[in-house]
Amino acid sequence: MSKVQIFSLIVSILLALVIFQLIRKKKLKEQYSLLWFLTVIVMLVLALWEGLLYRISSLLGIAVPSNALFMLAILFMFVMSLHYSILVSRLTDQTKMLAQQLALLDRDIRKEHESKTSADSDQGS
Repeated sequence: MSKVQIFSLIVSILLALVIFQLIRKKKLKEQYSLLWFLTVIVMLVLALWEGLLYRISSLLGIAVPSNALFMLAILFMFVMSLHYSILVSRLTDQTKMLAQQLALLDRDIRKEHESKTSADSDQGS
């Protein structure tokens, strides 16, 4: 094994351990960790299978394998950004809906409190 492969293996294992630790401490939800575990698996496969990156780069018509790796990394970051943009949009809509429901409930409670107060003052007279 080359030094690059050993380094890639160590980084992949450390990344997997960090992901497990984040899940254990409830700082990362399991549903989001799947994408990160997929990343670790891809890193392990690329580290262990020497010719894979060369094959991928030749299939894509890219002369230098490191350029193929950078292109795949940029594509991965694009997909991650798109995924989290969708998630943020959904959460924004949910937050808006919850704020509206809270405002309606607060209005109803205030009206109920006002009607009780006026009924109590009418009985006291």
